[in-house]
Order: sequence, then structure tokens, then C-alpha cells
Amino acid sequence: MDCNKIIDRICEDLSEDIDSELCQQLRTHLQECASCRTQVESMRLTVSLYRCLQQKDVPAAVHNRLLTLLNIPEI
Repeated sequence: MDCNKIIDRICEDLSEDIDSELCQQLRTHLQECASCRTQVESMRLTVSLYRCLQQKDVPAAVHNRLLTLLNIPEI
């Protein structure tokens, strides 16, 4: 699988059954691909850091910068 597509699939299929074929393919790919592992760990760290914030709303500038860094179109 293409590394960019695998990351997209992780984000799209978070509700996927953990024992599904897709999840097994994702786990296998992540074991073999250091680049994707790094991206996933970066996403996990980002989520963890946001959970530590005391305020509920992230400032718009920070939110938009994060979207830019993650290559996601601004809302």
C-alpha cells in the first residue's frame, strides 16, 4: 500500500472493527514502514497534547496551522 493512502485510510476507518482485514493490513504495514509509524506516532502525540490543554477551544490560528501541517484543507 502507498504510505499516503494508508494514513488516509487510518483516519477514514477509525470506526473499523479491530479484527477486520483492513485493520490487519494497517497493522502489518505500520510494522514494515517506518515513515508511516512516524506519522501515526506524530498524530497520537498531537491528540495527546490537545487533550492536555485546559481550554476547550483551540485558538483558530493554532487550529489552522495544525491543519496546514497535516495537509488538511482549512474548514
